[in-house]
Amino acid sequence: MIKRLVSKFFSDLNSKKIKYAILRNYESMPSRPRNRNYFDLDLIVSSKDLKKFHNLLIKNILKDNKAILIKTFKRSYVHHYRIAKINGNKFDSIQIDVHVKGQGWWGFYYLFEDEILNKRRLFKRFYVVSDFHRNLFNWLDKLLWGELKKEYSKPIKKSMSKNISNLRNFLTKINLSKDDIKKLINIFSSKTLKTENTIYFRSKILFKIIRWSSLKHPFETIKWSTEFFFRELYLRIFPPGLFIICNKSIKKNIYLFNLLKRTAIMGQTSLILNFHNISKIKYIYYYFKFVWPIVRHHGLVVCVSNNNFFGVKKIKRKKLSKSNLIKKILIEYKKTNYVGFPNLIIN
Repeated sequence: MIKRLVSKFFSDLNSKKIKYAILRNYESMPSRPRNRNYFDLDLIVSSKDLKKFHNLLIKNILKDNKAILIKTFKRSYVHHYRIAKINGNKFDSIQIDVHVKGQGWWGFYYLFEDEILNKRRLFKRFYVVSDFHRNLFNWLDKLLWGELKKEYSKPIKKSMSKNISNLRNFLTKINLSKDDIKKLINIFSSKTLKTENTIYFRSKILFKIIRWSSLKHPFETIKWSTEFFFRELYLRIFPPGLFIICNKSIKKNIYLFNLLKRTAIMGQTSLILNFHNISKIKYIYYYFKFVWPIVRHHGLVVCVSNNNFFGVKKIKRKKLSKSNLIKKILIEYKKTNYVGFPNLIIN
């Protein structure tokens, strides 16, 4: 169902000449990736076109009477949009992550939007980043955060081995030593070594990116790093995930839990818990131990509880069909929520 909305939206982006490029996982566009059960689309948009992009997306959602914008939240480097389509008992959804400024780590950038967008190419009817940039981002994003995923390992190595001169130029730009550049090129050129072997260079590359960004763009880096800190702090106080408390048993809420996993959180961590007969003190303890680490990373937690000490909106499920219940939950999810509280309670 979401395929038609995605196709129309990107057609409008092209006709309005809004400058964008999809970062990864675009082979199945406008459908979701075949190897995933959720649709999470990353793209970079020119800062000059960001407002036009937002307005056009909202316009396309409003035109589709079965589509709902269920959640938006911002980080310093990316704006998240979660969209669902509901048609009777059929549900479909997509998360569009709009990267801004460029690519970097925290507030330290190693490539800026113009460098990326000027090298974009056309794939089918969609603009995508160059093959080198796509795999460079996949490599550095996972390397700098300390997790090189196996699914990206072979494509990264293949691309880097084909783009040795581009790789060398980039590593030279951030002032990595000639010896380390040579070692990295040997890893990507080797028939036996893997992308995972580059983890040894993580701290060196990270230090060079921080140093390069700070020296080349000192004022922007201070501004971006400060913005990063405050945006992340905001998302800890107002968690962007979905936390619901339900009555009845876990067994009777599994259907709801599984459906919300598909429509509300797009592949993020999810958990269902039993909070029956717990005190307020234990609730606070369990919240910060189990719930908060998930919802602050925009995941899903469904708790079953017979307690009644939460001053938030309540929904009576008896009055609603399953599809209308999900729709009601998604509408409530759009509203800002506070740390420590569920988004809503379902009786």
